[in-house]
Order: sequence, then C-alpha cells, then structure tokens
Amino acid sequence: MVFASTGACLVFAAVTMNWFLTRSRLWETALLLLAVFMLFRPNAFMDRMYPPWEDRPGKELYATAKALPENFPLVVVIEGTNIEGEDIRKTISVQLGKPGEGRARLADAGVTFSMLGDEVRIGTVKFGSRAKRGGFEQGWKVKAVKVRADTPSEHWVFLPAFAIIAFVFFNQRRRMRPPAGGTVPAAA
Repeated sequence: MVFASTGACLVFAAVTMNWFLTRSRLWETALLLLAVFMLFRPNAFMDRMYPPWEDRPGKELYATAKALPENFPLVVVIEGTNIEGEDIRKTISVQLGKPGEGRARLADAGVTFSMLGDEVRIGTVKFGSRAKRGGFEQGWKVKAVKVRADTPSEHWVFLPAFAIIAFVFFNQRRRMRPPAGGTVPAAA
C-alpha cells in the first residue's frame, strides 16, 4: 500500500506537470491519470467486477451473527415507516461483542428480533445501546443480512496500473533516444 500510494503521488505530479521522462502526449497523460486512479482507488474497479457484499435472507440473522468474529459489524437492510409517515429502506450495522450464540450477541448489542415464518422484525431496541446508535428502529422489517462476499483482493488492480506506468515509461524512453545512425550534437 505504501509503495502504491507513493508511486501514485509521484505519477500524479508527473501528470500535473505534463512531463514524465519527456513532454507527455495527451493520450499518455490520460493513461497515467488512469493508473493514478487505479493505485489510489483499486476497490472502484474490483467492486464493479465482484460485488463486495452478498445478501442473505433475514431469517439467517442469528446464524450470521453467530459466525461473525469478535468486534465485527453485522450489516442488515431494514425497511419501515418513520415518524413523518415516509417509507424508508436503509442499510445499517451494529458491532458485535464476544463470540457466542447469535441471539445473545445481538441482545448484548441492545436489539432483539421476532421471527414469524420468513418475516423478521426488530422487537426491541435498548435506549443508548450500540444498536440504537446504529439506526435500528423498533417494529421495522429486516429485509436482508449483508455478508462479505468471497472476492479476490482489490490489490490485484495494482498490477495493471504499474503495467500502464511501465508502458508510458518505455514509450517515452524510446522517444528520447536519438535516431539510429544520427549524430548527437556536441555540447557547447
């Protein structure tokens, strides 16, 4: 990460000066700018190819809460009607504590649920709890539980970014060479 960030900063400086090894052409500047974006935000590309989250049904809430590691957030999509009468759908999270049963971990976070078949509703939310600060609302439906998808590392984007930089480097280096058979002017 440090190497990629440092490289991105240096290439961005070259882009702003329009000079890498020699004066950059417009298409070289555009390629270098693309490489800078790839180095600074690799997840912008990987998230388009591989969604980082997958939705599971609300009835898997307790099983998901049980499987999550300590101090890891549980992310859920809820929907309901607010005080103004507007239908709202929002994605919220609550950080879970020590490992254990899903129901107990959620109760420790300050929220309980009631399950009626496939429908899951938020039962109670303790005042001042992590769940209340997270945005849980009593009586709202749990539409989905979001789980991190098994995706490749976003850092794989660094390889094509450095390949683009190398391509521009060698292209400009070729332009800097004197023509074959030509003479190089002597220094005055």
